Amino acid sequence: MKNIFKSLLLATYAFCITSCGEVDMGNTPQAEEGLLSLTAKIAGESQIFSPTKRGPYKDGDIIEFKFPSPIEDPVDLSKVNLIVSLENDCFVQPGLPGTIDLTSPFELRVKTAIGIVKTYIIKAIPVGPIATFKKSWFKNGNDLDYIWPVWISSIAISNNEFVLYDGVENYDESYIKVYGEQNADLKKKIKAPHTFISQVKTDDAGHIVAARENIYGAGFMLYYYEDMNSEPKLLLDYMHDNGCPLMLGYRFSIVGNLKEGKAYVYALSGNTYFGAQGKEYYRFEFNDGVPVSTVPVKVDFSDNITGVWESANIQRLTTTDNSDIYLSYFQYSNSDTQQLLGSHLYCFNEELNNLTEMNRKNFDYKLLGFRVFEIDGHRFLAMLTQAFGSSSVCMKVFDITDKNNWTAMNPDSDNYNEFLIFESEQYAVNNINQWGDVAVKVDNNKAYIYATIVSADKSQSGVAMYEMRYYPPTQQ
Repeated sequence: MKNIFKSLLLATYAFCITSCGEVDMGNTPQAEEGLLSLTAKIAGESQIFSPTKRGPYKDGDIIEFKFPSPIEDPVDLSKVNLIVSLENDCFVQPGLPGTIDLTSPFELRVKTAIGIVKTYIIKAIPVGPIATFKKSWFKNGNDLDYIWPVWISSIAISNNEFVLYDGVENYDESYIKVYGEQNADLKKKIKAPHTFISQVKTDDAGHIVAARENIYGAGFMLYYYEDMNSEPKLLLDYMHDNGCPLMLGYRFSIVGNLKEGKAYVYALSGNTYFGAQGKEYYRFEFNDGVPVSTVPVKVDFSDNITGVWESANIQRLTTTDNSDIYLSYFQYSNSDTQQLLGSHLYCFNEELNNLTEMNRKNFDYKLLGFRVFEIDGHRFLAMLTQAFGSSSVCMKVFDITDKNNWTAMNPDSDNYNEFLIFESEQYAVNNINQWGDVAVKVDNNKAYIYATIVSADKSQSGVAMYEMRYYPPTQQ
């Protein structure tokens, strides 16, 4: 968890304690508080739960945890790991076992630096969940036959398949790859339609679209595939000499059907190494597959950024006029040890109306990719995030239905697990290019969430798929 003190094993004490203690290394002369905070997780699972009320705690406090427990698969509260954060020179007495049984209240005792023993009652409350999650599989770069494991720039859903781009710059061996959605079996390898393809996405009807970024003056291009067996069609050619900014198309997104009706393509520039000066986004509108104009609408985002971004992602939720739009960006420097840069995530309507920013404490320094989706009118956000200097990434899923939580909630808030409803295990990576992407397929009350784990090592690089089951209020 963020914003808690560094964890260490209290087993190093002479009392043979085996619980985790997180110690404040401040200059407090005599520590009298005792228990500052604690978290819990079901043994063998990755998700960390916070208590309904945050610490520090007083002697005699009852500390409650809410654990999602669907009727058909009740949570096992007999094996729970507690992680405690204690004030300086305090320790748990007696030491905790590796797991504790929370089927009944558990008494936690902490001896303070001045010798006072404080008692806290830990209770677990099974609750009807809004959603449950299970990891279906992780397929690494060997399983997926990657050629360029550290350059996997995007993932998208096409009907009953998912689509990756396994390619780099102007190398000949660059392919759009189509895999079966359930077991990741390779269905098709499609030769990249051009050099410098940046990402491959799909529209709402599952049509595959490859973007050629504007590098070396070639312009921003979109190549459209009717299906995975069809030839590519040049759908858009926004020429450099016609005002296309450098590196436009480094990231892009689609909403709507590019064959029939209205659709939008949003494009952003990125990668300062090649001189990109990203601080605006560009919108192309299509009707029945034809661009309304080959010159896009430019929306300046410079009031919300100092300097330029290294990369950014954007998603418009629907084609309706008042649709919400989500934009994230991050700025990065190896020397940013105080973490003054990092990531931002915004929600707004077109022309930046009603702009709000998600509380930055909810994600790490690098927000690599995200996807907003809805089930039965309930709105969720899945993201890939990575800490500064970290060699691992994880996926988080938030319930963002209540827009007030977007700005108000953070890891120090009470009932935080009603906002952050899932956090995956950490995936080890060597992600020098800072890639990461998320795709979601919604099927009735289930969502299948795909995340690219990008690393130079084929055994680390790959795709993780999680199944989320949503429970309507009548089933919670």
